[in-house]
Amino acid sequence: MRASGYDRHADDWYVEPAWCVDALIQVERPFIGAVLDPCCGGGNIGKRLTCAGVYTVNTDIVDRGGGPVDIVADYHDAIGIVGPKSIVSNPPYGDAQDFVETALTGTMDRVCVLLRLAFLEGQKRREWFKSVPLARVWVSSKRISMPPGGSGVPAKGGAIAYAWFVFEHGYRGLPVIGWLPDAGKNQEESTNNPTPAEYPTGRNPANMTKAAGSGEPGGLLTTILE
Repeated sequence: MRASGYDRHADDWYVEPAWCVDALIQVERPFIGAVLDPCCGGGNIGKRLTCAGVYTVNTDIVDRGGGPVDIVADYHDAIGIVGPKSIVSNPPYGDAQDFVETALTGTMDRVCVLLRLAFLEGQKRREWFKSVPLARVWVSSKRISMPPGGSGVPAKGGAIAYAWFVFEHGYRGLPVIGWLPDAGKNQEESTNNPTPAEYPTGRNPANMTKAAGSGEPGGLLTTILE
């Protein structure tokens, strides 16, 4: 049994809730061009990005049957095949560092990955962070519950702190930390496409062009000091 309270999935596939993807879209600037999720699992990230008017491509090592998979391939191959402008993904935690490095070589804008907040820890990783353009860390104040994909296990109260790590090409300087906006009660565990009433203010699909990725802050940004 892992610290999360869930058994480990063989492929490290864990299902992120829809609201945490919506929250990232709300605080980041608009995504322009193709956005790839190369570890798409059931397709939750791609579905939420599509609802926000973002052109998305979904790939994975296996078609898990939860949503459209455009290419079945390992992320190393998929990133090279698609050549996306940005990547948004919930990658296997054990491969996170390699995933970020690979994603940065195959993109031109941003790489946004949902990882444990503890990814910031470690002396070796501290040195690694100096070599990559980590621009922002969006912390979820609400614990995110991620049950194993395909298990049928319902989401429950999360035990681990998570954050979106945003690596941005051309970024210089220290990373910035911010907080994701709180999820609405009707979005907390939903993985389905929302009705217009379920969108945060200004995020109705009818207003996609104007609202997608509008950069509304979830909390005051603070520079991390060394």
